[in-house]
Amino acid sequence: MKSYIGIIALIPLLLLAGCTNDETVSVEGEIHSVDQENKTIIVYVEDELTKSQRQTMDFDQEEKNIEAFLVRAEDAAVTGEVTSFDDLQTEQKVTVEIKGKYEKELVTVKALFDEEEELPDYHAEKVTVNPYSKEDLIEEMTVEKGKYGLYIYNPKPNEEGVYSPPETMKVFHSMTMYTSADEVKNTQQLLELYEDSPTYIVTNHEGIIFKTDDEAELNEFAKTLGEKENN
Repeated sequence: MKSYIGIIALIPLLLLAGCTNDETVSVEGEIHSVDQENKTIIVYVEDELTKSQRQTMDFDQEEKNIEAFLVRAEDAAVTGEVTSFDDLQTEQKVTVEIKGKYEKELVTVKALFDEEEELPDYHAEKVTVNPYSKEDLIEEMTVEKGKYGLYIYNPKPNEEGVYSPPETMKVFHSMTMYTSADEVKNTQQLLELYEDSPTYIVTNHEGIIFKTDDEAELNEFAKTLGEKENN
């Protein structure tokens, strides 16, 4: 009889333990947008697109291939590189602590940009803003195997105020031009960009293969790449 009484007495304790479960799940991603008024952010986690599809936007925009979610952060602590919701910005790398379970759900690019009501939403316990590393930036800059990407930082405009691409553009499969360094990602320091001149960076599928502040040197390097492709 005593054993039954012990079991019965234990049941409320088990139920109480289940009700007070404060388990949280951490999800890493990048802030896609911030709504200061409603204290929400949209976090992009990853996608199922190729690098080429991302660069050209050549994919079915009705297809669900992006993992992203809405974060309700009105009661969340903000830590890391910033300590206030008001200082959250797009492109910041974050770790979001969610109370309860998180389930990966793919959405369309339209939902990501225009239909936030279609996104799964969660209440955050904490949002931590993490610094970017040089490896993070290089990973974003790599291209598909057999191709070359050109990144130009702080280009100099011509007399008409127009930014013109280098002469040997045809060897590059993509070109991205930044008129200033990205402060959120700290590109100036991490990529060691030149201070008073443009910075030209060439990448392949593995990382950075060439860097210079001289357009003539870039054109010479591009010619050697073109010769390799023709052989």
